[in-house]
Amino acid sequence: MSETWVRICRIDEVDAERPIGRIVGDSGQDRDRVCVVLTPQGVPVAMLDRCPHRDIALSGGLIKDGTLVCPGHFWCFDVSTGARTDLPERGATVYPTRVVDGWVEAVLPPPKEPQSMREWLLAQARGEPRGEQ
Repeated sequence: MSETWVRICRIDEVDAERPIGRIVGDSGQDRDRVCVVLTPQGVPVAMLDRCPHRDIALSGGLIKDGTLVCPGHFWCFDVSTGARTDLPERGATVYPTRVVDGWVEAVLPPPKEPQSMREWLLAQARGEPRGEQ
């Protein structure tokens, strides 16, 4: 399967101090929410617009000295890698990113297939992981 690049926003919309959030799909899954940040070198990076700790949009945070600060509980993430800088546990999900004709584009994971409640309950009973995105 080849990767598909999805347009997120115009490069001139991205601010060095604030992430820009966008909805880029209609699957209703987290993967539809993307934010774009700039590294200190001015390179755009697209990431999942969801803090790994709680369902808080990272696009509401602030960027200072190459660090994105979550607005909900102040976890800190390196804007280049998504790695958590205040503690070395769960980082933000970063997508391959490029700029084409003035547009920031990213490769997003494909939407998960819908699962019936019965299938989900049986998977939970078997102890299978949820496979969050």
